[in-house]
Amino acid sequence: MPALGAYRGLLSTTGPGFLLLAFLARLPAAMGIVGALTLVVTTTDSLTAAGVAAGALGVGSALGGPVVGSLADRYGQRLVGLVASLADALAYAALLYAALSHAPLVVTAAAAALAGFATPQVGPLVRVRWAALLGERGQQRLMPTAMSYEGTADETAYITGPALVGALALTGHPTLPLIGAIALLLVAGTLFALHPTAPPVLRVPSDAPKDRLSPDLWGLVAAMVFIGVVFGATQTGITALAKDIGQTGAGGLVYAMMGVGSVVAGLLTAVLPTRFRVSLRYVVFAVALFVGAASLLLVDSLGSAMAALAFLGVAVAPYLITGYVLAERLTTARRAGAAMTLMASGTVAGNAVGSALSGVLADRYGYQGAFTVPVVAGLLAVVLAVATAPRLRRLLATPRPSVSQLPAEQVTV
Repeated sequence: MPALGAYRGLLSTTGPGFLLLAFLARLPAAMGIVGALTLVVTTTDSLTAAGVAAGALGVGSALGGPVVGSLADRYGQRLVGLVASLADALAYAALLYAALSHAPLVVTAAAAALAGFATPQVGPLVRVRWAALLGERGQQRLMPTAMSYEGTADETAYITGPALVGALALTGHPTLPLIGAIALLLVAGTLFALHPTAPPVLRVPSDAPKDRLSPDLWGLVAAMVFIGVVFGATQTGITALAKDIGQTGAGGLVYAMMGVGSVVAGLLTAVLPTRFRVSLRYVVFAVALFVGAASLLLVDSLGSAMAALAFLGVAVAPYLITGYVLAERLTTARRAGAAMTLMASGTVAGNAVGSALSGVLADRYGYQGAFTVPVVAGLLAVVLAVATAPRLRRLLATPRPSVSQLPAEQVTV
């Protein structure tokens, strides 16, 4: 199969050990919010306090992502990744101490926000590594495959992370999920930062023009906000549905069905023919996202919710992958870290907005009200894609230099 050959090409570039390491290194971010919720609700017996702490962690991650990415562009992934992993581990330790010592909520929330801010941003930065590695080898044709794999790895991590939190919490020790996250940061996080795949630091001559992010990137960040809204609102709507029918605990399991559909679709995205232009994919997958979100309006049971979420998941991964492919192609090598982390921060911010909006509507109109939010977000994603696709197609016709194409004096290791 063509897809298997493409994925074998990725394996030959890095070896399977790197793929496993990069997956383990992104698990702490996937465990953080659920782990904070579990810890704080257990130590305070307050859902409000737990929600504030988890929200602070999410906001911190959204704000810190572009900072970490920009610093990685300037000082290199090795140094910044190592510092971020150590700082994040310390911040989670502070969160543990604050929660266990029953510190004021503002202190606990501040520790959670710091933990989010210091997130090493493994998912976005490993995408930068693929661009550099494949560019050095003249294998840019494998970039869509790499983005497909990374989208699948992200989805798998965000299924595995909460499941791992749940399994550790079942031991009766609410501290174990965050202790596990700290251990992963100290081991997998630092090993990922120091791995030989880390791209070189690009040294910019003093007389070179300032290298700015493409203004068109902000449209793609907005696209990530919209899909983040879909995530957050859908999760809240499913929780409201499960509560309405007296099976609150089933909400997380049902929501995981979206990840299952997304993982399968993400892997298969690598099979898409090259003649299916990326700018056209953007529009097609935005429409698919809207249709998938609209299917939530037909939900009236957990069974129908699982079917709708699996259907929605099939659209989610290709849309995300296409967004990252477009962002990579619009961004110069010197600003790749900033661009990828901005994209990820857009998703995080959208998730928070979607959760908040759908929560208000769920309180007033039930789960049906919550499900209107992802539908509107999907429609806005279509409008944005249709409006910007023609310009994106023209921009993609102008190649940008990869790391391997830059003059030698601009590259340091």
